[in-house]
Amino acid sequence: MLEEALIAFPGVVLVVSHDRYFLNGVCTDVLAFEGDGKIHHSVGDYDYYLEKKQRAGVAAFRESADILRLNKPSALSRGAATKAAKPRKLSFNEARELEGMESQIHAVEAEISRIESLFTSPDFHRTHATQTNRLKADLEAAKENLTKLYSRWEELEAIRLVSTSAQAG
Repeated sequence: MLEEALIAFPGVVLVVSHDRYFLNGVCTDVLAFEGDGKIHHSVGDYDYYLEKKQRAGVAAFRESADILRLNKPSALSRGAATKAAKPRKLSFNEARELEGMESQIHAVEAEISRIESLFTSPDFHRTHATQTNRLKADLEAAKENLTKLYSRWEELEAIRLVSTSAQAG
């Protein structure tokens, strides 16, 4: 009911919540407190904010990789220069893993949303009370899996970007 009331409300409401599903359902803008006194405004729901933040992180990584590539010290020995000129490429299995990473992330995010929507359901205690502990454990496991997937994705993407920029350069 709260979600429906907030959506129908014609004014402005400041919502603070840990419930990602709820935030995605009612928010049209996000004010993110990102540390060091920085507040970031983003139009769209919470998932869109996270997506834009992730893209900005990848863009910053690319930029720093380009800066590192351009600022290589010229006093490198011949062996070190040869080694630096040939960054590690993705293996066949890593390339396949990277290709499927986005769909895995979406699947885990969908599972997290599904479980969180169960918790926010008005009839949760009547229909799922006996499953509360299992659902909490499943939610925590899915969140942990999502964190690992994002870390692995960043690792593989970094290798791909460095090897791609080395090939282009």
